[in-house]
Amino acid sequence: MKGRHSGKAATVRSIAGGSEMGGGVENSRLVKQVRELIRLVPSRREPCGLGELFQDAASHIEDLQVQVKLMRMLLEKLSEE
Repeated sequence: MKGRHSGKAATVRSIAGGSEMGGGVENSRLVKQVRELIRLVPSRREPCGLGELFQDAASHIEDLQVQVKLMRMLLEKLSEE
């Protein structure tokens, strides 16, 4: 059974191994940021690359915005009573 982070190593490796990327501190920082994004974004599929990871992140942000809007509407409705 694959965990939700099973594609993390492949995604991070694809970023770290990119020839257009500079090495050193910037690359290390980018890898850490991608790992953190993978940790934060729930995914229903195993991301194959940065594009899919960013799509999942965007979708998650939209879902969170809907949840916040709904909670605000509920709070407003309940505070009227």
